[in-house]
Amino acid sequence: MTSKSDLYADVVIIGSGVAGAMTAYKLAQKGVRVLVLEAGPRIDRADMVRAFTQTYKRDYSGGYPNVPWAPRPDWTEPGKSNIEFNGPDTTRVEYLRCVGGTTWQWNANCVRFYPVDFRMKSAYGVGADWPISYETIEPFYTEAEYEMGVSGDSTLRDTAARSREYPMPPMPLTYSDKIVSAALKDSGIRFIARPVARTTRAYRGRSACDGFGTCAPICPSGAQYSAIVHVDLAEKAGVKILENARVDRLEADNSGAIKAVHGQRPDGTKFTAKGRIFVVAANGIESPRLLMMSVSERYPLGLANRSELLGRNFMDHPGIIGRILMPSPIYRGRGPQSTIVSYAFRDGKFRKRRPGWLLSVNNMVRIPEIANEFLAKGLEPPELDAAIRRHAIFQLELETEIELLPDPGNGLTLDWDSRDSAGQPKMRLYYRYSDYERAGFKHVKESFARIAKSLKAQILDIADPVGHYHLLGMTKMGDDPKHAVVDAHCRAHDHKNLFVISSSVFPTGGIANPTLTIAALSLRAADEIARQLKGK
Repeated sequence: MTSKSDLYADVVIIGSGVAGAMTAYKLAQKGVRVLVLEAGPRIDRADMVRAFTQTYKRDYSGGYPNVPWAPRPDWTEPGKSNIEFNGPDTTRVEYLRCVGGTTWQWNANCVRFYPVDFRMKSAYGVGADWPISYETIEPFYTEAEYEMGVSGDSTLRDTAARSREYPMPPMPLTYSDKIVSAALKDSGIRFIARPVARTTRAYRGRSACDGFGTCAPICPSGAQYSAIVHVDLAEKAGVKILENARVDRLEADNSGAIKAVHGQRPDGTKFTAKGRIFVVAANGIESPRLLMMSVSERYPLGLANRSELLGRNFMDHPGIIGRILMPSPIYRGRGPQSTIVSYAFRDGKFRKRRPGWLLSVNNMVRIPEIANEFLAKGLEPPELDAAIRRHAIFQLELETEIELLPDPGNGLTLDWDSRDSAGQPKMRLYYRYSDYERAGFKHVKESFARIAKSLKAQILDIADPVGHYHLLGMTKMGDDPKHAVVDAHCRAHDHKNLFVISSSVFPTGGIANPTLTIAALSLRAADEIARQLKGK
């Protein structure tokens, strides 16, 4: 029985990031009544641009709100974060809790998985196979690219097969991109224009990219896609979106069906939302966390956890950054932060013993980091000024994204005795690299040495691996309920009216940024939800 004070919709979605917003919009187009609950506040682009001109923090989230009723990780102030690490290795976890989610501050990279990325176990004997193939998801990749407005090179024939051209031509190469691409061509490292959800011409109300170079933490003009695009579209289509509505738990009835979600607003008032189908789309960490918090006498291990894999198999794409001093000026900083990528190290039989990885050129000019480095060495003006100027002009930064295999030991636990500012149990994340990943790190460093030699350049520094904030794997997708949390349509095996649409469903991480795949899975799941509502 639904009381007058309860919220109700055919579909209740938790989270307004790319998964929640895109699912809501597609369902609304099909005539479905949708309610979206977002834990954080609604924000304004102009306000966030101003905030970043004033913050002292150097992380991508520093200018965004971190509200006490919906706290997020903050690696610049570990004591205030809602997550801690307790493994031998660490990674930075960063995400936003606000209307539109973390795509406010991403870099818009939209690389598709290769077909073989969906069958790592079959092809290379490591990792896991997905319950879907590239051929199954390809139409939804295409749909997602058009929804997000992806620019890319449709003439390439050495990437995954496409059923349709990109919506827009690729971003033009920067001056430094042209120099590096030409210099490494003879060494077998070929760069291509990176597919990005960034406009090269006016597209569905977004202007062409002006090349501000602040893609992360924020695009000032809105040329770069963020999920606020689909939040706005969803609201125009009739979706009700409630900000500052944090969900604390889901409730299941005796049959296993989800009957309601319960939450709280900033002023302490509680709410209940009921519906026919529920979607957890609260990002790759908050989604499993919410299911883990939804304990009861019937479900002491949390919801959707018959397999006992909920919260396990956490993955990221660790990256190694190499700084190289070129023999001639390259003048980084013109245009977006990243425009080219190489697949030279992405796939091959070597993946049986070490990971594949993407290689890109970072176009950011890191003046503060360069200045701090020389200040630490005791330089003073005018020598300091000359050193900063030279390195800003001559310095090249290579960036990598490296595959990480699923490991049940890597994952999330809740500390019920330690609470965050919202009163929710704090998270503990155990994280370690295996010999497989370490072999990849070794290969990256060796490759950097060869690249520097080809460029006739000097290696300044090769950093330790650092995370890319790709939060993957903790509600694994699979056909067997004993070995997976959700099925091939992102529906929970244990609760037929519960869907988890998030990067947390990834069985493996592949060699690609996850957001395009999240969007494709969302669009596919929306079709399944609509079919289920009709009883088909």
